Amino acid sequence: MDKNQLGMDRMLQDLWLRQRNIVFPDTVRNEGNFYRNLARRDQSHDALIRVGTMMVAVPFLMYGCYFLAMTIGSLVENGLSALIPAIIAAGAAIVSFAIGSRLAIAAVFTIERPKIDEQIIRRRRLSGLR
Repeated sequence: MDKNQLGMDRMLQDLWLRQRNIVFPDTVRNEGNFYRNLARRDQSHDALIRVGTMMVAVPFLMYGCYFLAMTIGSLVENGLSALIPAIIAAGAAIVSFAIGSRLAIAAVFTIERPKIDEQIIRRRRLSGLR
């Protein structure tokens, strides 16, 4: 089997697995691919994808604000007796802020990829790589 056929078989199997999506692991893998590609800055995104990414980022940032307010409110109201729930809420706030800021940065900024020589692209295609 030549390299072109091998690359085509890999691509077709990947497409088939993405379209199958009938069992739980397929759904999780496809959702992971979606969010991973959404948060990548090295891909070129058009305006619609940037707006959609910001629409996904804003709720994460709002949840972070909610959890931060919940942390401060519980510490003010109950003092140090509510330290464990406050730490859990602060952890949730940090995770929400991290995800939201990552998505917002990916929506606003993009990294320009360096131009690749045509011969390198041709060799990659012949070997079945992108």
